[in-house]
Amino acid sequence: MTTHERSRVAGTDPPLTHRLPSPRAPVEGDLRSRLRWKSPDAIVVQVGGEIDLCTAGTLEATLAEHVRAHPGVLRVDLSEVRFFGAAGLRVLVRAHRHAEAAGVHLVVDPGRSRAAVRALELLDELGPLPL
Repeated sequence: MTTHERSRVAGTDPPLTHRLPSPRAPVEGDLRSRLRWKSPDAIVVQVGGEIDLCTAGTLEATLAEHVRAHPGVLRVDLSEVRFFGAAGLRVLVRAHRHAEAAGVHLVVDPGRSRAAVRALELLDELGPLPL
């Protein structure tokens, strides 16, 4: 007899775990990034799609790669982002620290993305983290 069957016999509700959503697998195209501009002094990376737990690692790797190039300025254009979760905020905070240690000025531009604007406003409210 399974736990679920035992709870039915005992007259209790089944455990809530059966109602939890399944983790979603990353879908090709959830996150897009492209190099818009590159010079010895500046790099502009445009990011689009969804930034969540499934795609944050890709964003972090992209930003780390560009920080390793040691431009004077790394600008992250988030104007095409449709969803921006907490995992994305963690990536930006770590990227800022990594860039600062490398002597790179990181500029995060939310553009007209409402999701990015809301996420960065929340980050602003949480405390003085210079982005």
